[in-house]
Amino acid sequence: MYDLLIKNGLVADEHGVYPLDVAVKDEKIVSLSVYGQLDDSSATRVIDAQGKYVLPGGIDTHVHYDLSISEAMSAQSAEAGSRAGVFGGTTTYIDFSMSGPEDSLLNSVQDKLAHTAAQNPHSDYAMHAIVSGDWPLTTADEIADTISGGVVSFKFFTAFKGSPTIGGMMSDDGRIYSAMLATEKHGGITMVHCEDECIIDFNVRKLYSQGREQFWNIGEARPPLAEEAAVRRMLLLSKRTGSPLYIVHVSAKDSVDAITEARLQGVNVFAETLHPNLVFDPDLYTLPEGQRYMNYPPNKTIEHREALWAACADGRLQTLASDDFTIPLDRKLAGDTVDNVTGGTNSVETRIPIFWSEGVVKRNIPVERFVELTAANPAKLFGIYGTKGVIRPGADADIIIMDPNVEHTYKQGENLHSDCDYSNWDGWQVKGFPVTTILRGNVLVDGGEWVGPQGIGKFIPGRSPESV
Repeated sequence: MYDLLIKNGLVADEHGVYPLDVAVKDEKIVSLSVYGQLDDSSATRVIDAQGKYVLPGGIDTHVHYDLSISEAMSAQSAEAGSRAGVFGGTTTYIDFSMSGPEDSLLNSVQDKLAHTAAQNPHSDYAMHAIVSGDWPLTTADEIADTISGGVVSFKFFTAFKGSPTIGGMMSDDGRIYSAMLATEKHGGITMVHCEDECIIDFNVRKLYSQGREQFWNIGEARPPLAEEAAVRRMLLLSKRTGSPLYIVHVSAKDSVDAITEARLQGVNVFAETLHPNLVFDPDLYTLPEGQRYMNYPPNKTIEHREALWAACADGRLQTLASDDFTIPLDRKLAGDTVDNVTGGTNSVETRIPIFWSEGVVKRNIPVERFVELTAANPAKLFGIYGTKGVIRPGADADIIIMDPNVEHTYKQGENLHSDCDYSNWDGWQVKGFPVTTILRGNVLVDGGEWVGPQGIGKFIPGRSPESV
């Protein structure tokens, strides 16, 4: 007897879409079969998915929960963020530990994992490690043990040396180079937030000298060139060390071009973009409360956004994340200049529906590419594929049922679930929606209601990354 049978749906992976029934037992997918081979009496619960897509549960490679960078930037809890994610079809998220110059990398990771487990998150999770500031070179020696503990990805910043909002994050190229040597040796992957600090600093000083330091000029302070310059430096280090490189939240056309060139030359580099990068225009900053749309790097013009869409469609971008960093509106509005405006968006819940509606429906991105960007590639790059990111026997039964015909309008206070008093997605309409979210065979959300157990998320240790 199976625990769950999902019948008559269109099962998708990164290679195609197939008319199959899915059987689940003991939290695992145990069988894929042609329609009708299994009857309803073979399972305790049956879901008829006729006319719907049966997709791997979403994997969000980039969220920040229970993280405090400054007084302004203190993120929502893992409990709240994972709840919102499940409502939006995300069954696994990857959060970040944080270590600074005075901290042990390994201890910081272990502390973060313990804290997250105590939050009783509602979905499964993996972990990255942020290594910030002018850390001692002995920190790189801890990378091997951290990887052995199942945390295989290490994030660095090429900007935010002295920002009032996010200061002290920047590491110099020498330190990042030493980390790449260690990740290459021990089977990890280096992640980098790419913006050039020197270009930004010059532009900020120039804007102040002109009396144009208002935050809505952030695009001039942090132009596409700042991103591209840092991307190209990191590509060179990756090429020379052989370390896999994952560039987070790519937002500029020229960065995509540089990454594409490097991949053609054999550099082991992968790129993430965010759904806010795809749809939010910099003109939004000029609206009342325009700070609410601010993230780092800032929104780009239509030329860059269309380039990102094209790269999602043809595979030049490998993952689609949210960079969720949910903070209350009063803190979002506290900064009003190009060097103190607060970043962070509440986006984990909307990632899958927005990308489906804007990408699959409006731009004809194939369903298999959608799966590749939202589930399969994230799992492969961070060493959890096979357990996560795919619908096949032996995998965890993490499944979303996507109804392509449902039209849904987001309404703050009604059907958004982050721990936040505002949403940039309030009023957005989508076509296509994850009507059912299943974690390890447990139906958690169905028809917009929480119907399953709560707080059952667990840590999923990563292995060495696969190339995609």
